[in-house]
Amino acid sequence: MALADLDRLKANLLTSGLQNKDSALYQVINQLIDATKQLQANIITQIITISSGSGFNGIQSFLTINAEGGLPNSRKLVAGSNITFDLTVPGQLIINSAGSGVIDHVVLSDGALPIPEPVDDGFGNFVYVEYTP
Repeated sequence: MALADLDRLKANLLTSGLQNKDSALYQVINQLIDATKQLQANIITQIITISSGSGFNGIQSFLTINAEGGLPNSRKLVAGSNITFDLTVPGQLIINSAGSGVIDHVVLSDGALPIPEPVDDGFGNFVYVEYTP
């Protein structure tokens, strides 16, 4: 409902004669119309503030697909190796990965020659690393 509609509603209330028939009901309806107009004006002010870019106070953080110069704390999301972004669904970011991924784990060794020794954590547990053939 536009501001003009609220003004028309208030004009209809004034000409309805409700003020003489039921003063309490008239006051409630009148106050509801006034409160709605004030709320609507506040919302419009907030929309204008945000759309003009002055609604950001530099505290918010934003994750973006593209570099956004108007957002001081924005961070560009960059796809790494074998990662793709799918933006075909409106309002969604789908992250896809390609490739075989990690197939196995092997025990880390110290690389000493002639016989490498397995590396452990000091408590007898071997240290494993990812291995992709």
